[in-house]
Amino acid sequence: MTTLHARAAQSVTLAEALTATAFPTAVALLSAPHAHTVAHVTEGRCRTRQADPYDLSTVFEARVFDGERELRWLCDTGDRGRAVLLTEDETLLPATFPEPVTPLSATAALTAHYLLWGRPAGGDEEWTVLHTPRIGTLTVPHPRPGPELRLRLVAREYISTDPRHGNSHVSEERLLRIETVPAAPQEDTHV
Repeated sequence: MTTLHARAAQSVTLAEALTATAFPTAVALLSAPHAHTVAHVTEGRCRTRQADPYDLSTVFEARVFDGERELRWLCDTGDRGRAVLLTEDETLLPATFPEPVTPLSATAALTAHYLLWGRPAGGDEEWTVLHTPRIGTLTVPHPRPGPELRLRLVAREYISTDPRHGNSHVSEERLLRIETVPAAPQEDTHV
């Protein structure tokens, strides 16, 4: 049995939520009307390869993760929204998130992987530029991988079993990290 703990804060800006969580370093997935951005978070500040600090004023949704915790923020009025912090270690939940969330007791926890679109097309020891002709480019805060490597997102899925009928399902997912993975030899062979 694995327990996922959470606490929430209402009517906070994304910047306030980042300050309250005090991630020493993390990755942020930031959604805005004009772009989806992957940023690096250090001491409550988001930055990208092009902007330091990154302007959070148009972000309407964010997921920020460091392997131990995930912050989810969704704007609901102006620049304020609800923030929820998820972790398996209850001691990592800050008192600045005053609203308790009912813990999730999972019967199992599994590792999931999501291949990031695009092949590495540039970068350095801190950032990778991913590119695919159909979509364009995305810069990710991860050192550029070597040849024949790709990047993937790693998550933890929490499996629950319904007590009424016994069916199991993924009841929650927490993002963990970005990592390298060997490219499959048959990739990019479709028409």
